[in-house]
Amino acid sequence: GAGYPTGIKWEEMYKKNHSLIYICVNGSEGEPGTKKDGYILENYLKELLEGIRIAYFLFPQTKKIYLYLRKDYFEKYKEKINKLKGSLPLEVFKEPGGYLCGENTVLVNSIEGKRWEPRRKPPYISQVGLFGKPTIVNNIETFYRIYEIVNDKYQNKRFYTIGGDANNSGVYDLPVSSTIGEILRLTKNKITKDNFVQLGGGASGIFYTYEELDNQSADFGTGVILIYNKNKINLTEIFKEKLEFLIKENCGKCTPCREGLFQLYQLVKNNDLTQEKNNFFIYDLIENLKTASFCGLGGGAGASFESLWKKRSKIWQ
Repeated sequence: GAGYPTGIKWEEMYKKNHSLIYICVNGSEGEPGTKKDGYILENYLKELLEGIRIAYFLFPQTKKIYLYLRKDYFEKYKEKINKLKGSLPLEVFKEPGGYLCGENTVLVNSIEGKRWEPRRKPPYISQVGLFGKPTIVNNIETFYRIYEIVNDKYQNKRFYTIGGDANNSGVYDLPVSSTIGEILRLTKNKITKDNFVQLGGGASGIFYTYEELDNQSADFGTGVILIYNKNKINLTEIFKEKLEFLIKENCGKCTPCREGLFQLYQLVKNNDLTQEKNNFFIYDLIENLKTASFCGLGGGAGASFESLWKKRSKIWQ
């Protein structure tokens, strides 16, 4: 998701040799369009648990491991995980909230029974995390890849989720070095100049035109590639879809995000989004979302809206 190198994160924790730490395996998977963690749970559960065991071997001072799952994954896999976990000090934890619970400090707060909102950083959770102790948080795919690395099976791949107006939607294990265009060809998703894509997630992903697909790496965010057809959807409809989701999932903690999303949605509701007179106001709202929001929800949304707003004339020529 965020792309911070696991090797650096774990090495820093290992060198400090804390007397007690926690490990959290993030299976919130709230980014719209993302299905890779569910795919791993369904097809590679034993390998995932082996990756978690490797982390426990490296950090034997771990008091507890939380496998943090969104509600539907929790209901589907809890019993199977408990049967397979063996002696691992692992608790399968049911995510209490939604999209924002995937952010690592919100995840920690929710396990502690606190309000589902982000913490101020620093201190980072690697210093003061779960129950005030140093905490490692990585997503499900990371632990699966740890299993592959240790067992000499890693081939520099990651999971991509193809969705939207796609011929062959699904989850694919493909090279990290691929461009968006290469991924779409490898998965037999034929596209034309009528198509554009959103890369990285349905809420925070960046938009790319047809002409950009062979020059843009697909290794971004949660690996989602959503395909759109410009003849089937317009700018206002996309903004409306994204804004309704983000407003629903917003914690309301900070003004730039809370009010910025609300003001953008008012423009959509009043059919004023495409009015030339509102250009400066929209740019201002997006810039504030991107640069002044307290956590990644507003920042990611701002970057996503900015990419689509700047390319709107190229897409809908």
